[in-house]
This record gives sequence, C-alpha cells and structure tokens, in this order.
Amino acid sequence: MNGWQVPKDGIRIYIIPDNSPMHGFSEHISDEDLDRLYVSYGESRINLGIHYFKKQLYSSNLVGIARLKNIDGDNIHDSEGNELVLKVIPRFNVTVVELLNYIRDDDEFDRYMAPQTISNRQVEKDIEAVDRNEIFYFFEHEKPLRVEDGISNENSIITVTVFLTLLRLLCKRPLMGRMLKDEENLTGKVKGKIVIEKNIKTNSIHGRNDRFYCQYLHYTDDIIENQILKAALLKAKRFILDYLGDYGKDANNYSSMISYCTKALRKISDISCSGSACNGLKLTGCYAYYRPVIIMAKMILDDISIESNGAVNTTGYVVPYAISMDTLFEVYVRAYLKKNGICSYKDKTDSGIILEKYDHKIEVLTEDENLNNPGKYISGSIKPDLILVDQDNDSTLVIDVKYKDYTSGNSRNDRLQLLAYSMMLNANNIGIILPAQDNEEIFDPRKINSLEKRLVKYHQLLLGVMKEDSTIADYIKNKAFD
Repeated sequence: MNGWQVPKDGIRIYIIPDNSPMHGFSEHISDEDLDRLYVSYGESRINLGIHYFKKQLYSSNLVGIARLKNIDGDNIHDSEGNELVLKVIPRFNVTVVELLNYIRDDDEFDRYMAPQTISNRQVEKDIEAVDRNEIFYFFEHEKPLRVEDGISNENSIITVTVFLTLLRLLCKRPLMGRMLKDEENLTGKVKGKIVIEKNIKTNSIHGRNDRFYCQYLHYTDDIIENQILKAALLKAKRFILDYLGDYGKDANNYSSMISYCTKALRKISDISCSGSACNGLKLTGCYAYYRPVIIMAKMILDDISIESNGAVNTTGYVVPYAISMDTLFEVYVRAYLKKNGICSYKDKTDSGIILEKYDHKIEVLTEDENLNNPGKYISGSIKPDLILVDQDNDSTLVIDVKYKDYTSGNSRNDRLQLLAYSMMLNANNIGIILPAQDNEEIFDPRKINSLEKRLVKYHQLLLGVMKEDSTIADYIKNKAFD
C-alpha cells in the first residue's frame, strides 16, 4: 500500500515507511509545488520531517499523518483539487498502538507520556504545553482530517493515552475553582446580601418575615473547565473498555489512571458537551497547566461519540499528528528490559542490576556558588538513555538507544556522546541498542582506544521490536558488566 492512494473525500494520501526513499512522490505534485515544498534541514515536524539525503527525498523518524505544506505554510493540492496528505508508518511490522500496549504496564508510563520541560536543567517533567511532548505532537491548530476507520482508531487510542496521562498529573494538583454567585431563601439568617425585590415577592407579601432571600459568593471547583474534563474522562473510559475489551478492566496503567481521575473528579457535575465547549476558555496564570489537558479533552470530545444504544464510535476525523519513533523505541527498550529481569530504580535493592530513572540528568559542570565566573560555555546537562548499575560491584553500564540502521554508516555525534557518558559516569562499559532489521544480534564487545588507566568496552546490540525473546536482556544481566 506504499505510495499514492486513490483519492477519497477530497483527500489523496501518500503512504511511506519511516526512513525510506519516497519513490513516486512527485507524481501528483506540480513542479512549482515541488520546488516550494517545505523540506526539513533540521528537527522539524512540518511535513513529518521529510528531507533530502544524497539528492533523494526521504521520510524521517517521525510517523503520523499531516497535510503537505509549502515553505509559506500553505496546503498543497493535486491537479484535481484534492488535498495532499502524507502518512508515515513504522518500517517494522508493528503499529504505534502495539508499542503503547507493550509499555502501558511500565512503572514509569506517565513519565514517558508527560510533556517535557524546555529547560535541560529541569530535573522533573512538568505539564507546560502539548507541543513539548517528546513522543507525541498534535497539530492542534489544524482542521481535522477525514480518514478511514483504521487510521481513526489508531489516532483515538493515542489521543486517549496522552489525555489520561495529562489528566492524572493535573489531578495531583489542586483543581481549578472560582467564586460564583448563588441565591437562596434562608430561614432565620442572612448570608451575603438580601435581594430586596425577590425577598418581597417570596417572603414579605406572604408574611414570612423569618425568611430572607439572599445572594452570596461561594468558592467551588464544580466549574465548566472541570466539567469538560470529566465529560472527556467518561468518553475515554468507554473507549478504552470498548477498544481493549476485558483487558480494560484489569489492573494496568489505563485502569489505574481512570480510577485515580474518577476519584479526583467525583464531586464534579456530569454534563454532556462537545469540543466547542472549550472555545473561549482562558487558562493563564497559576492554572496555565490546565491548557494542554483541555486541548486533549477537546480532541476526545470531538472524536469519540457514544450512541444511544451504548455503542462507541469515532467520527473518522483526526487531528494531524506526529510521533517520534526515536523516543518511542527508547521507552520500548526500557519496558523490555524491566519485563526481562532488570530492576527499576523504584525497586532498588542491595544487589542485582537496576535501571536508573527515565530522564535522569547530570550537570556537566560542578558549580561553586561563590565563584563569579562567566566561563560556562559547556554548562548544561547530559541525559543518557539508559544507565544501568550493578549493585554488587557498583559498576555502571551506559547505553544509548538509536532508531537507526547501523549498516548505513556511523555517526561522529553518537561516538562522542558515548565517550562523554563513559567519562562523566565512570562507566567501564558503554553501548548502543539499535532496532534489528531481521534477526536479533549481539556483536563482540570492542575495547575503546584510550590513554585512561582503565579498560572501557563498547557493546553493540540489535533488539527485535515486539518479539518475545530475552536474549538481549540476558546478555546485559550476565555478560555486559564483565
């Protein structure tokens, strides 16, 4: 199914695996549009990062679906007036949904899903904006695309996953609230101020001088913002149960997130609304962290419908999105190692091998508060993908995860990155894990050429995607620290 598809509903889709030459791409694009096509020369999500390599147009590590745009940001159409859309799929026989299903039981699942902070100096993740997520990016200002059911369902589970993750993080903070006016006919007391006209009509003319019709202010979190979140949560829950079947009821990260959020929003009123209810909401100041969650809630409310007979459907419209296979493969590797005998930092013991926390950052320079020195050109932090520590001998193995084809050459940046990790973490073993194109493979470790008085070895491993095999994990546990 690769290449241009037959147009449908005014849309023509070009389907291509990631990191692949885009043969036949110019077939439905005019020469003028091709010359003005937006092509990435760095890290850009526009057109899903398509770029030139050896004078050939290639897809990138981003998978997803997006409208094709020119350098002016305008949409590109074919000669028949159809919108031209690019859909990039994983080059391995695996879907994004399958990878999400694999990692959803991981103890760091919400850390993987949460948007990253911009600052490298921030130790923890924080909810700042949807577009700062390292895995998923939604073109939130784009009009939804009408697509076939398979694409729509995949988009919906991705949207639901991100929404539930952000909602749980939001529910760990104080819920947004405000002062609202309320009116009540009180007996024997006055609260706020007496509404004279209504008090006369309700009480005085009936001889009820013991009652007072009052208007007063009260603080509540049962407001439209939280009601929208609860409405989206209920739709997300129904979709998860319908999509995952009985598994949606089991103890896993989806049921855990839903249970936690349901409890936090238990006092919020149930309403029925569409995504248009989010229009005009002002989310700034101390409640700015609501904004990314409301954005995702709007997508849920617009995308998922529950029929009168209880059936759960998707509208067939998706918000264009991009997914970083680099980061998704990295968190897949973390989940794979934990499922095959490597302990999480949360289960730290006195012996055995543990995997340090995701997003663990280390400052490059040791700062002296009393030193007023502007010479900080290399200041900042490093963030290795995998830091494994053998508790028995306190030795460290640092592994970088790359979503690349190792046969296409080597990278100076990857080389220097690993050597820096070895120096800063005093790691006698460094390595790289790449996705296996065919069969998994473990290469013989190589000695690093160094003047240091210690032996440093390099390990290169090819890990299969979604294959029930613990070979790579067993090697790390039993041989990589030798």
